[in-house]
Amino acid sequence: MHSSLIVLTILFAVAWRWQWRCPQGRSTPMSWQARWESALSTFCLPPLLLLLTAGAVLFMGHHGTMMGWSVSPTGCWASLGCLTFFMGVLVYSLGQAAATGLRLRQYPTITLAQGRQARCLPIDLPCAAQVGLWRSSLLVSQGWLEQLTASEQQAMLAHEQAHADCHDPFWFFWLGTVRRFAIWLPGTHMLWEELLLLREIRADRRAAQTSDPLLLAELLVKVSQQMALAMQSANLSADFTPSTGFYEPLLLSRLEQRVNALIEPVSTFEAPASPLGRLVLGRLAWVAAATLPLATIWLHT
Repeated sequence: MHSSLIVLTILFAVAWRWQWRCPQGRSTPMSWQARWESALSTFCLPPLLLLLTAGAVLFMGHHGTMMGWSVSPTGCWASLGCLTFFMGVLVYSLGQAAATGLRLRQYPTITLAQGRQARCLPIDLPCAAQVGLWRSSLLVSQGWLEQLTASEQQAMLAHEQAHADCHDPFWFFWLGTVRRFAIWLPGTHMLWEELLLLREIRADRRAAQTSDPLLLAELLVKVSQQMALAMQSANLSADFTPSTGFYEPLLLSRLEQRVNALIEPVSTFEAPASPLGRLVLGRLAWVAAATLPLATIWLHT
């Protein structure tokens, strides 16, 4: 019976992922906030459903019955394999984060003209990034110091500060772990790219509150072009690899979306006002669906 429960959970998770459609293919446009919530829930909740099912099966064990049906060790072994795989992915992600932190300590700490402390990376590409976990640090390149004007530097710093304020490095560390664990589920790559895009759009919009949006848009195009050339020549430090950001070599469609989000009215970015109770109930419904496997524990005798 436990094996059947795991199979049904996998089928449900796959169906949950299949129902998601890229917003660009929709006939009705979605607000940026609605896109974020849709992508985040579809990305995270199916893997959570699988993990909770595996945990519930292990908790119940392979003795007794479930709804009158006998249980076997097969479901427990499958659940143990699932949880072991997740723990292995988590350890790998933590190891990568620790290795990146050790490499960053090799770079000198400098004081920027804007008064902030940053690590300086010796490459010619003009880059800046927030790296780390909860308390992230600013990383800039030698090209950033030499090739950008003061106003361009300030605009990019505002973008990176938005990432720091939202703790994006920390949350995307966990989302990246979910991505590695659920890479076999349909739509994982598309959802990951959507979340990265919306993360950058949010940082762009926050930076536009203190910097000229047109300057940000021009800088985005300029740095993206240079990044594309650097990728072709493989002249890029590995320390920027885990932290896709302002300097990302964007596809034209994604670059266009970020530029449009900077120059279009704020009303198109923000979701229409909705009652707080309805918003909370909607989120609780998604979480309840993902935690439903825990209720099966009471069916085991």
